Amino acid sequence: MIRRILQVLTFLLPLSSIGQILSDSIIINSITFANNYTGGDTLYGVDKYSIVRHGNNYRLNNKSINKDKVVGLLQELSMPNNSTNSLTKYDIDTIWVKNNAEQLLQLYPDKDRVEWNQEQRTFIYDKLTNIDNHQRQLAYYLNSGCCYTMHNNYRYQFQIKVYANGNLTDHISSRKRVWGYYFPWTNSKSDTLYNYEIENSLNKLLSLKSKVKAPMSGNTLLEYLVKNIVDNNMQVLYKLSAYSYINEINELKSDFEIISFEEVYRRGRYIWNESKTMKIQLRNKSMLQNVTLCFLASKQGNTIYSRDSIKKEHKTITDRIQSIEFIKNYLVQNPKSKLDIYYFNNNGINDYNIESVNKNPETWVRHDKYVESLKWYEKSNIAPSFDLNEAIRVSRQNDCGCNYRFDNAYIKKAIFFEIIDEYRNSSIWFLLPDDKVLLYLMQGDKVLNYSYTDFGNVTHLQYPCVLFDKEGQQIKK
Repeated sequence: MIRRILQVLTFLLPLSSIGQILSDSIIINSITFANNYTGGDTLYGVDKYSIVRHGNNYRLNNKSINKDKVVGLLQELSMPNNSTNSLTKYDIDTIWVKNNAEQLLQLYPDKDRVEWNQEQRTFIYDKLTNIDNHQRQLAYYLNSGCCYTMHNNYRYQFQIKVYANGNLTDHISSRKRVWGYYFPWTNSKSDTLYNYEIENSLNKLLSLKSKVKAPMSGNTLLEYLVKNIVDNNMQVLYKLSAYSYINEINELKSDFEIISFEEVYRRGRYIWNESKTMKIQLRNKSMLQNVTLCFLASKQGNTIYSRDSIKKEHKTITDRIQSIEFIKNYLVQNPKSKLDIYYFNNNGINDYNIESVNKNPETWVRHDKYVESLKWYEKSNIAPSFDLNEAIRVSRQNDCGCNYRFDNAYIKKAIFFEIIDEYRNSSIWFLLPDDKVLLYLMQGDKVLNYSYTDFGNVTHLQYPCVLFDKEGQQIKK
């Protein structure tokens, strides 16, 4: 809805009750801007309205208006604490915050997301008792809704001009916002004014339909700040989560150098619906310098999956990967690249990745039936209203993955590995039981010495689904 642009004029009145003299006129503009899609604004429209003093009374568009509402606005514009925006202004005791880390942590609402071992507590206590962190989150909260989004193409702003004896004495502008608060305001002296009551007074004066609730304060605001501080540090907290299982992790030192350990932060590429999972990066003398073994051990009761399998099988797995000649040569010639071999609890591949690359017999049948149904267009000599080949491609990827339709017992013996080059191009591969190598996914401009155009026209992310032998020769389907 386009906000109206209001022009309001009032005349000087001595008001001893508030210890000051009202300005003789005020101009208030409520402005609507539209997104110009070049990083800027376009003025959308202007409507004008006025408040005029008649004797000791005021009229808005020739209708009487309460004088106290005008006085209220001017009072809020001249409040002495407008230029401050401290936590204390929102009823937060900063001394208490600095000295009560554990009580602050108790305000975090997502109780089950983090186990809170000692390393995590030590880290987050420092963040929660840092007043600067709370101040930054307060600014983020008050400034939310500043900018255009995919579904919001208008921004709004108030401008207020104050006159005395016909001379401009102040010009106050709100921030431009899509939603949220109009403050902070800026006056003609370039002072920044933080006062929600300015817009609240405007709401009362202009009888605006859209009203924003007063900012949170006290414990309600503190809980919001704590949640944001913790959530913003969640990636580090996930890394520290693995310390809950440090004794189990240290058992691997008998066979490996432990490079790093952390809880897996996100789902999607390696795992999906597994329980809490630790990622432990390992290396030993049998591996090339840029090869690591990533042990993904899921939580099992109060511990993580047994380490026996990886101790027993790691040499066989790494030897098989490093025997792929064309990949080994690439790693040697490109020492800044890296290859990560994944080991999921006790297997070189997991059900999630099998489902991604191979799907299952039920979905294969669904795709076959769909392709058969499309033959109706040819038989009926009717041109479809969509791209037939593209429809088949999408169905094939959704229901058949790479469409090799491997037997489940066969694909379960595959080994999952990922290559990331020095330019952050990444690719996901599967070493199959008969030593064929499947390039499943590539993300970026190239994979090894192949450009994305060698496998298709989709840039940055595509599914080549190409088979190679150990020497790097492509194997036709």
